[in-house]
Amino acid sequence: MKKYISSCLAICCLSGAIYANEGEYDAQKIADIFYQLNADPKNPKAKVNHAKGFCAMGTFEPALSINKEVDVPLLTQKSLPIQVRYSLGGAFKDDKSKTRGMAIRITDPKDSASWTMVMLNTEINFAKNPKEFGQFFEMRLPVNGKVDQEKISKMLKEVDSYRNFAAYTDKIGISKSVANTPFFSIHTFYFKQANGENYLPARWKLVPSEGVAYLNEAQMKSASSDFLKEDFQNRIETNKPVEYKMYLVYANKNDITNDTTALWSGKHKESLVGTFKVNALSKEDCNFDVYFPSDVPQGVNPPQDPLFDVRNEAYAITFGKRQ
Repeated sequence: MKKYISSCLAICCLSGAIYANEGEYDAQKIADIFYQLNADPKNPKAKVNHAKGFCAMGTFEPALSINKEVDVPLLTQKSLPIQVRYSLGGAFKDDKSKTRGMAIRITDPKDSASWTMVMLNTEINFAKNPKEFGQFFEMRLPVNGKVDQEKISKMLKEVDSYRNFAAYTDKIGISKSVANTPFFSIHTFYFKQANGENYLPARWKLVPSEGVAYLNEAQMKSASSDFLKEDFQNRIETNKPVEYKMYLVYANKNDITNDTTALWSGKHKESLVGTFKVNALSKEDCNFDVYFPSDVPQGVNPPQDPLFDVRNEAYAITFGKRQ
């Protein structure tokens, strides 16, 4: 894993240098904005995005049927160990926030193959390109000690991506447990077709086996700022592991595959990929790890949208600052 991280750091930082002159908002500028907005002077090595989280472990059991759909050797295994990090979005410290993140690292101890999945609890993102992504956070930076709320309000209304994302999140609540939270790939990945050379565009989703559920008003008032970890710990102590079914959602002919703000609608072909069982807490070491979405196994190709590479490069930069 250390060798892999070192390689990613070198490649991602080089990529950042190459792209720096191609747009105003490159990975370095986005990383700098995060540090201006969320850095903790008392803890300079702390994460500046998805700052709060906890670590867990479990297993992934691929479905036999998925191998009839895609040619991904990692999915031919019976059971694989996983490392999990649950988190809140941005620099939020209170679990009573809507945004959730989940990072999973699947590893095959036999041949060192791995797959890192970095997901959100929303089907879409708030920005379609690096400029929108950077501006979303930059407009929140104080100028002369004051945040320009009027400017924020104006941009949230004028930029389609921000406005559509706000409308989307208005329809969801605050999940009552990680066991009741769905997670989505956001990006479109490409999966090698079984018995063929074509790669099929698809997004994936993790559907909680207990169903999606949100806090009601009474539960909101009584919930602590750490209720997600407390609930998870109680589940483990009472032998109620968290379980998700993972599905590939294949793109239809007219679906937009290079825009993370594009919400796919209507009926889609889906395939069960397997079952995640998260059944133990682990040491908090994973809070210092970096999870690169570009870590994909043989048979899976990365997304082709403008945010994906910048996202990996920014992860590499912030990880380097934490060392």
